[in-house]
Amino acid sequence: MGKNKNKKQQAEKSLSKSQHEIADTCVASSQEQGLDNSFEVFLWLLAYSVLMFTLPFLGFYGVQNWLQESFPNLTVFEVNCYSVLTAVLVANAIVAMYVFKAFREKDPPPLEEKQDESKKEQ
Repeated sequence: MGKNKNKKQQAEKSLSKSQHEIADTCVASSQEQGLDNSFEVFLWLLAYSVLMFTLPFLGFYGVQNWLQESFPNLTVFEVNCYSVLTAVLVANAIVAMYVFKAFREKDPPPLEEKQDESKKEQ
């Protein structure tokens, strides 16, 4: 056991300063990538939240206005039913797009694995 320990210590000492710097930059870049990914996810969530707030309203009032102008013989109840149906379909379409985007997204490798890979390369 003592011989193996000495060999490991000698191998660690033999690593040059540049190799340690490379390992440090790999770890730092992987941490930055994790932060960038979190920010990107937050921006996408914000974008879809804005869409969820605005598009159903636009769909509701747009279809309501179009039906009132184009089909004056429809009752108020029918116009409202079609308008609400449009708003619900628009909201479901936005949720489906968000879920589809989440399924397509690739998971970054865990931080521990990245550090292990950088150590193996040295």
